[in-house]
Amino acid sequence: MKKVFLGIIAVIVSFSISTGIFAAEKKEAAKAPAKTEDKSKPTAGMYWDKWEKGTAKGLVPPCGINVLPLGGDDILQATVDTYCAVKPGQYYSFINPAVMKIYKERGDKYPDGKTGILEFKDIGVAFTTDHKGGKPIYDVVSLKDGKSAASKDKGHPLNPETCANCHAGFKGVCKGYICGNRN
Repeated sequence: MKKVFLGIIAVIVSFSISTGIFAAEKKEAAKAPAKTEDKSKPTAGMYWDKWEKGTAKGLVPPCGINVLPLGGDDILQATVDTYCAVKPGQYYSFINPAVMKIYKERGDKYPDGKTGILEFKDIGVAFTTDHKGGKPIYDVVSLKDGKSAASKDKGHPLNPETCANCHAGFKGVCKGYICGNRN
């Protein structure tokens, strides 16, 4: 019952936060020409455009938001704290169909190849996870041309080492170095 109550509160608070954010964005958008782009679909021409969507989708809240009392968990809070400065906005996940069974079963042994994607159209990048020799290879690629847009600055949110450190730190959630709720 407590989880249901917290879930309801989280939805209400998230809606309230989103409403405030979107109200300001709506005011700005009214000045610009209308766009018909569906941000829920991957960018055309990217290798994951035919992959199945994962369950991770949402909006990275602004800096300073504490998601724990809203029903969030430690990894969600770490994600907000790490990425809010680059204002990634809305995201969608995609999982390679060849590894979907391993992903859904919370497996930790992925074959070599492309594994999963978090796509952030608002900032024009995708966080990618590949595997080679049982180890993850993280990158940040541009949605414009598919080339690496990763930062080389240590500690920068778009540096693959930042991804690796976080994923390794949340072993209970990040199985096989892939994070997320698989339900």
